[in-house]
Amino acid sequence: MMKKILALTVTFSALAFSTNVALAQQVQAPVINYDFGDKEASFNPNPGASSTSFLPKIALSKAIKVRVRTASDGTGAFNLVKSGAGFIKGAGLEVVAGTTTSKFSIYNLTVESVVKTSFNIKIDAATAGQWVFANGAADNSDDLFQGNSGIKETSTEIFAGLRWNLSAAEQINFYSRNGAKWTSVKGVSFVKNTDYLIEVYSNNSTEAKKYTKEGEQTLNAGTYHVWVNGKRVAGEFVSGGLEAGKGLNGFIIYGVTPKGNETMAKAWFDNLEINGNL
Repeated sequence: MMKKILALTVTFSALAFSTNVALAQQVQAPVINYDFGDKEASFNPNPGASSTSFLPKIALSKAIKVRVRTASDGTGAFNLVKSGAGFIKGAGLEVVAGTTTSKFSIYNLTVESVVKTSFNIKIDAATAGQWVFANGAADNSDDLFQGNSGIKETSTEIFAGLRWNLSAAEQINFYSRNGAKWTSVKGVSFVKNTDYLIEVYSNNSTEAKKYTKEGEQTLNAGTYHVWVNGKRVAGEFVSGGLEAGKGLNGFIIYGVTPKGNETMAKAWFDNLEINGNL
């Protein structure tokens, strides 16, 4: 009798262990570290075009697409380079902003409604132009992440949105997407030709989440936190209009140079991480 009880105990323990492992695997979200490889190359067709094969693929899933798109009039370019910013390891992405959106996007990510996104960025000394980051839900071929247009007031697929506007000044004006509008962000300074690490903690779920960075942080539902070079930008940033609970399976960075500008705006990016675990 004792042997049977012992055998049952071992069996139930093994089943419990297996179940816990399975549950842990289910809740463990994917982590994508993307660094553009180590080979130099250029994508600058004329007229403009898009490609899902120019940049290195993400091995995690064949369904994940990595896309670039140049301006329809043939202006702008994407270059894989080994110089241009101090954070570049191997090759980084140099984007020359065309007169319409020059877009780098990743979509079809297997990420739920909570995600941490980080990347390095350096913006050159152009006197006009803008750079935009956004995450959100990529649902169809015409949305921000899969299509060719930039963010519009009617864009509802966006959760977090950040924008850098260039002028003749060395300081870069910084904005966040607040519903359908852009709002100026105070208390943080961006300067041209300077390396930055941007970290965005996004919570599109219906309940508050916590994460640890410089102590415990509370990320309320429908909000995101922005960190610049390891320091949190004051305040809570709210959703750009995305329906609560939808997954954040799309990521984009794009640049635009106004028509007639003598110098095209240029920026460098590297060390992208998309992490479904805060």
